[in-house]
Amino acid sequence: MDSKEGELGHRTNPQNDSTASKKWIPRAPRHELRLPLRYRLEGQQKWRSGEGINISKSGLLFSSNEMLEVSGKLEIIFQASGAALLSSSTCKALVVRRTLSNWPETRALYGVRFDD
Repeated sequence: MDSKEGELGHRTNPQNDSTASKKWIPRAPRHELRLPLRYRLEGQQKWRSGEGINISKSGLLFSSNEMLEVSGKLEIIFQASGAALLSSSTCKALVVRRTLSNWPETRALYGVRFDD
């Protein structure tokens, strides 16, 4: 199939889309990840809990009961509690998308891009 997934998850074909003004960049493959995680805003001490939904080499989709701003900078640890077991389990990320999930309960979903 020639179509690719667009920025908001819609399928588009960059060769046939005359309105596309941005250079099309293919998305990295996503892998389901139902795993508890903790995150905090850059410069804050308090960790908050969330749940991973899917992950790729470039980013993560996770849910949280907290409201975060798009363009917020985060630190994320992929474990539910305690100090980070490995320094490599902590990563920095930028919030690039925020949506609401209405099923089975209303929760905020965040798309984050991992910092290099």
